Amino acid sequence: MFLACFPAGPLAANCYVVAGGADTDPDAKPAGSGSLRPCLVVDPGMDAAALVDEVIREHGLRPVAVLVTHGHADHSADAATVADAHDAGCWLAEPDRYQLTDPLAGLSPELRPAFAGFFPPGVSRPLPSRMLDLAPGPVRLAGLDLTLLPAPGHTEGSTLYALEVGEPDVPRVVFTGDVVFAGSVGRTDLPGGDQATMEATLRDVVLALSDDTVLLPGHGPQTTVGHERGTNPFLRGL
Repeated sequence: MFLACFPAGPLAANCYVVAGGADTDPDAKPAGSGSLRPCLVVDPGMDAAALVDEVIREHGLRPVAVLVTHGHADHSADAATVADAHDAGCWLAEPDRYQLTDPLAGLSPELRPAFAGFFPPGVSRPLPSRMLDLAPGPVRLAGLDLTLLPAPGHTEGSTLYALEVGEPDVPRVVFTGDVVFAGSVGRTDLPGGDQATMEATLRDVVLALSDDTVLLPGHGPQTTVGHERGTNPFLRGL
């Protein structure tokens, strides 16, 4: 499996590019054949498009889908740019899709002035040309097996993407967006956030994962469920 991670934008949100191995991906072709290996792009936020292009050029990849964990602009601002540049479909849970066209709507009134220079008020942004219609549960994209796990609380449409790796030491990785981080969890005081719902998600979705699950968060370093179960103060008592 190929996995690249890089922070992008003023809030250093993690964007991920992931592809299956050539030996397991039925769409992959041998090196030198002129074919590009299909890949997924997760959370192309502010200023991420150019960095995505660098990664895919260097590694001979072609995005076939863009997956967004939630609607906040630091994770979704370049979703349409990346998806449309590669004729890829884009998926974001329906409750958060309004933030693709109005990024300021996902911010509190106090935060909106700080982002008005990036997203002028009253100017609607286009949706990606192809919005994917995916349901919660297992899906197969770019030769990869994923499960979409609804995880509301940070936003109404927050979704975890669980990728089955199948390796002994790392059977599964989960792209968590802003639901859980190394040592912390996402805030619930922005539009669409709810503390009680977040606690239910952390208890019933995140902590239900096996301890060896690797968590790839929307900000900061990777961690594991087991490490967070034992050390994250926001998960105690759930």
